[in-house]
Amino acid sequence: MPTSDVLFEQDGPIATITINRPEKMNALTGEMMQHLHDLWARVREDESIWVAIVTGAGDRAFCAGRDLTAAAPGGPEYHRIHKAAGINTEGVLDLFLPLNVPKPVIAAINGYCLAGGFALALACDLRLASENARLGTSSTIRGLFAGGGQTERLVRYLPFGIALEMLFYSEAVEAKRLLHFGLVNAVYPQAELLPAARDWARRLCEVGPLAVRATKEAAYRGGLDMTFSEALALENRLYNQILETEDVLEGQRAFIERRKPQFKGR
Repeated sequence: MPTSDVLFEQDGPIATITINRPEKMNALTGEMMQHLHDLWARVREDESIWVAIVTGAGDRAFCAGRDLTAAAPGGPEYHRIHKAAGINTEGVLDLFLPLNVPKPVIAAINGYCLAGGFALALACDLRLASENARLGTSSTIRGLFAGGGQTERLVRYLPFGIALEMLFYSEAVEAKRLLHFGLVNAVYPQAELLPAARDWARRLCEVGPLAVRATKEAAYRGGLDMTFSEALALENRLYNQILETEDVLEGQRAFIERRKPQFKGR
């Protein structure tokens, strides 16, 4: 795969991943999905990275999903070929998602965000959108099921009836409407979207990175996977872990000295 189809750059502690196939509305091939998988591993493991942004090239689309002409993972051709060969294809739609990344991930959604692209945005922690952004599963209109976490995340992130509306009809919904329900954090004019995403990322780099990562773990594991009592126990463990970091002492000193803290992530 030409590496130019997925771009990676790092500016200090901020990594930016750009899906760079604008002539195809940034639709994903199998090779691009693998490249994204590898880049999320890089974000996860590189301690110099504190926050990541993912966006799409151009002004038409964040990502239109899987390239239907390229037999990418998740399609009927891919499934039938691998099933005939006795290869289990469950989980292939998770390949390109930022799963098990403890650091915050921001989706800068510039234009259409559909199908697998929608799954990618939903798997991010914060979603910022341009005024022309449209988001949807594009599943049932093709006789497909909304996989890659779309179904389970939508019913958790949206009012149940609104989630089912999006899942049943598969129509692309304006970002401004989804802002009302909190699925999108903010909407910006197209030209302001990426600068805004970088500003959100910069602000995340001014707070304690270990505290942010612990908060993310408590929110996802405790808020979505555990009973209330289990979640409280997890919260207490994480609280005590943060008390043992250098960053918490620096935060206390900075408060007393009335200055900005200089966190080190340790």
